[in-house]
Amino acid sequence: MVIQIGAIAAVVILLTVGAGNIVKASKGKAELLWTAFVVYVASGLVLGWALAGVMRWALSLGGRGSALAIIVAVFAVWTGWHAVYLLVAMIRDVADKRPDEDARKAALWVPTLLPVGGQAVWSTVTNPTGGGAVTTVAAALMLGVTVLYVHRIVHASLQGKSNRKAWNWFAAAVCLLAGVISIPLVMYLDGVAARALPGDWLIALRILSGVLGAALGVAAVKDISDKVPDAAVRAFLRFGLPLVIVFGSVAIATMAGYATNGGEILIGGVPNSVPSGSPSGVPGGVR
Repeated sequence: MVIQIGAIAAVVILLTVGAGNIVKASKGKAELLWTAFVVYVASGLVLGWALAGVMRWALSLGGRGSALAIIVAVFAVWTGWHAVYLLVAMIRDVADKRPDEDARKAALWVPTLLPVGGQAVWSTVTNPTGGGAVTTVAAALMLGVTVLYVHRIVHASLQGKSNRKAWNWFAAAVCLLAGVISIPLVMYLDGVAARALPGDWLIALRILSGVLGAALGVAAVKDISDKVPDAAVRAFLRFGLPLVIVFGSVAIATMAGYATNGGEILIGGVPNSVPSGSPSGVPGGVR
């Protein structure tokens, strides 16, 4: 932890004494602005490494500290998506080939906060510390933050009148990132549903969820025929992709007879795996 704190202090010095003076002396010169931009990117990478250690420590808190761990995890997801939102302003900022303030903000905070947010998602659902109910609420909040922030990012990215095709691809990439991040969250909530719902209701929910994901995929195939990823493609990447992967894995695992939820086939038994020999096929508890 001491090394991480030292790294954070070093970044503060580098930004204030180094990059700060470069920006002041730049007088709009592109080469100096790009130099400062590179320093901000390097600083963001160092901060991301340092905060990853702090995040691991915070998420490992148990007992009375478990509530704090959950709060920190949800906050990390929110800040991670806010960093992605900054990319929209950065791309527009460098259109004139001069990375000004918006570009420097994104250069610092994207490599700092995005990896930390992803780590928070994975650590929370695979190694929960606050008990089943608390972790379930946290997973639901993370999924809600992801859905809302991606909607905001996509809306902002499609506001421009020029380079519409490029912005559509950027929005699709953001939706793909959201879909990938949502996979462990959907997987965890599927395990919670397996514990809470009767067998027939659980099967119906899983079938409907998988079919919905597949239907979104079919619509996306038609949408991408013009080589521009519009609304249907974005919907599949955000919502259909995690549904297809998780519940497709459920179907494969069920037919194979060696697993009962998406988590078991995707990551080898966690989270919410069913104890061996369980007669009901329902997880014995949220781990």
